[in-house]
Amino acid sequence: MRRWSLILAFLLPLYAAAPAAAAGNWFEDKMSCIAVGAVAGAGVGAAVDALTVGGGTVGGALIGALLCQPADADGDGVPDSRDSCPDTPKGAPVDDKGCPLDSDGDGVPDYLDTCPDTPQGVKVDEHGCEIKPPPEASPAPAADVDSDGDGVPDRLDACPDTPRGTRVDHTGCPLVEKIELKGVWFDFDSSALRPESTRVLDEVAQVFKRYPSLVAEMAGHTCSIGTEAYNQGLSERRAHAVRDYLIGQGVPAGQLTAKGYGELQPMASNATREGREQNRRTEMHVLRQ
Repeated sequence: MRRWSLILAFLLPLYAAAPAAAAGNWFEDKMSCIAVGAVAGAGVGAAVDALTVGGGTVGGALIGALLCQPADADGDGVPDSRDSCPDTPKGAPVDDKGCPLDSDGDGVPDYLDTCPDTPQGVKVDEHGCEIKPPPEASPAPAADVDSDGDGVPDRLDACPDTPRGTRVDHTGCPLVEKIELKGVWFDFDSSALRPESTRVLDEVAQVFKRYPSLVAEMAGHTCSIGTEAYNQGLSERRAHAVRDYLIGQGVPAGQLTAKGYGELQPMASNATREGREQNRRTEMHVLRQ
């Protein structure tokens, strides 16, 4: 009989402590489990003798304590009954609610945050690092602004308000049948291009490249000093010098012809030095646009 009483003194606390164990709250229920187990063990032991009362009390208390181990599914040290984040990855540091720590308050937990010191209020990516806005596009240099979109920058555009789609010459003005290539001058009795002339012709070359259907004649002219025959040959050499330079700048040869007009078409009086300098010129005659 004594043997069975002792067995009951140890087994009955299992049933007595079960409601507290089911609650799973370590701090609130552990002492309850111990107390319930001790009382239950003592009650059973009392039915036998004083020795059994003592053994039942101790045994019941031990069983109650063992039954009240709290459940902690994610192993973060916070019992499930108080864990607001029950699926925390193993090893992630958590707060007293069982949720992953977020030291800088950016919404990315520390165990995923590769930038743990992000300032407050800064937008971050999934790694907790600051999302920086894309750099602003640099404005076009003033030298390259082309207000009317004709392909000639404003700094070189003599007609800055040309309507959209209008074909223009190297000065930004609408193409006409005959254009004086201002700045393309020649020394007396020479067909060599001056350095300032090549700068103008570089711009002319761009016009031909923009309009591949454009075909034009390079027309050479001279002043009246010398024989008419000599001036005719000189004007032809000047026209070909301009054409050859443009071809060298990448203009297809099929867009260019060359013709000399000698001294027969002066644009100023040959009686003055200034007039003769103006007559030693080259023009562009548009043949097809």
